[in-house]
Amino acid sequence: MNLIHVDELNGINYHRLIAPFQRMMETTDKRFYWFTKLEEIKTFDLSIVDNIIISRKLAITNYEAFRQMMDDYNVKVILDNDDYWELNKGNPAYMVYKHYMADRIKNTIRIADEVWTPSLYLANLMAQVRPNLKCTIVPNGIDTYEAQWADTQKSDSDVVRFGYIGANGHSKDIELIGYDFSDKELYCVDLMDYAKLLGAKHKMLPKPIFEYGTFYKEFDVSLAPLQSNRFNRAKSNLKIVEAAFTKTAVIASNTTPYKECIIHGETGLLCSTKKEWREAIESMTIERAKHLANNLYESMKDQYNIDSINKIRLQSLYESSNRNS
Repeated sequence: MNLIHVDELNGINYHRLIAPFQRMMETTDKRFYWFTKLEEIKTFDLSIVDNIIISRKLAITNYEAFRQMMDDYNVKVILDNDDYWELNKGNPAYMVYKHYMADRIKNTIRIADEVWTPSLYLANLMAQVRPNLKCTIVPNGIDTYEAQWADTQKSDSDVVRFGYIGANGHSKDIELIGYDFSDKELYCVDLMDYAKLLGAKHKMLPKPIFEYGTFYKEFDVSLAPLQSNRFNRAKSNLKIVEAAFTKTAVIASNTTPYKECIIHGETGLLCSTKKEWREAIESMTIERAKHLANNLYESMKDQYNIDSINKIRLQSLYESSNRNS
């Protein structure tokens, strides 16, 4: 038996736990029990539990006692972490992480048997918190059987349509582009000051996590600006993966984690300066966008589909079951 702790319904938990394990339950004989409150553990017969899989952090007061309880029942603690714990000061969640999240993430790292993470850079940061940490790289993937990712067909257009999708806290990233899109077709998620910064003609209202993938049907080229700092370098390449599986071309910042998965001029365009952003944007045609998008999809379709990535998770769970047998 495997327990999955999903503390809230958000994008990280959707991609890291909800989508992959729902798919695993459809394709294997594995079964999981999902729970949101840690108090529910008291109702389980932990003697039949092999693993508890935790998203980002445990919100508890005594980590040593929790670790001892898991040891008593020979339960493996797997932390799935897609989050660096030190945010930039301009991020709206900076104070929450500083006073609430950071210590809990690090304390959970210290008691985990294994950590799953999509980022080698983040894995190395976690190893500084806990030397000899067992860390498995588990990329973010796409479930192409899910409705929001299944249909990649875009409507016809005589002009190239650009798009920007980002959560709160990305104004400084957007400023890297330094381009006024008022004479172009730009679809922008309607958050903070994003539309104003970009001069977007079209504002898109935020969507629930089970629908937001349909944003990509609106445009041909996805903009992925990202400042190069420790917090951002610890991110996954999810924006590029989403673009690939929706047959969307990408113009991205020439920084980790994007530069490792894009071949400039072949599977996307990478930009280091505002001049390069301008040249990339103005060079884009419908034909070029389709060419880059198809190349990006071909480069990612095997490695980043959810069934391929679930094989990594299954191997970890298999090793745990053997340990407990």
